Amino acid sequence: MVRRDLVITSRQNPSVKAVCALSEKKERETRGLFRFDGVKLFLEAVTSGVEIESVFIKEGSITSLEERIGDLLSSYEKRIVTVSDSVFEKISEEKSPEGIITVAKHIDKFSKIVKIENSRIPALSESVIILESIRDPGNLGTIIRCAAALGVERIIMSSDCADLYNPKTIRAAMGGIFKLNIDRVESELLGDYVLKLRESGRRVFAAALDPTAMTLGEFEYRTGDCFVIGNEGHGLSKRLLEVASGSVIIPMREDCESLNAAMAAVILMWETRRI
Repeated sequence: MVRRDLVITSRQNPSVKAVCALSEKKERETRGLFRFDGVKLFLEAVTSGVEIESVFIKEGSITSLEERIGDLLSSYEKRIVTVSDSVFEKISEEKSPEGIITVAKHIDKFSKIVKIENSRIPALSESVIILESIRDPGNLGTIIRCAAALGVERIIMSSDCADLYNPKTIRAAMGGIFKLNIDRVESELLGDYVLKLRESGRRVFAAALDPTAMTLGEFEYRTGDCFVIGNEGHGLSKRLLEVASGSVIIPMREDCESLNAAMAAVILMWETRRI
């Protein structure tokens, strides 16, 4: 159970300063750790086999947390750090914190691809979505959350997309980030990667306004078909448009603004579910 006799009350405590530092990308990369707030994400991480480094508990929330998740907390008894309410308020990034912050090791289902190899190309049966230069962590997290919900098995993203371990990405993904395989491909290699996907038998459609673009829902889908979603403001690069099998547009009323990247991705992923 959570110890009540050893409570950190100083904001200058090394453990407190260390968890605060994880708000910075450089610190996360250097230490191979990331952090997230809340009971739901703690439960999702544990059930998904994410390796937990430490758990920070708010002193005033001990009783309620023990009532809700006491059995699981007991498994991490030696990794629990209890802090005073004032200290917890300093380290929490939530407006209405639930009294628990988890620090975890980087997820082993994420990989970095710096060289295109046939062995790294997913099987045709694996459901895939491709992201280029999605810079907003909220959009990236939303796409991840919906991909997990809709049965997408792998996300392939350019290296200049938002940081997967950004707290905003983690929060928006709502646990989906713990479930998916994610390949981060060097941005200049993403076009070559798409070509390899096509060589494996896939059709890769670019979500883009184009005079020759097909309308979503008006052509026949095949197993392995996937979509590329581009940057929120600038769309897809010229290179990606050139190497794609073709372009596709989502039918919309003419007097409406275009959808943001996350909403477009959700619609496209839903279409692949209908295959």
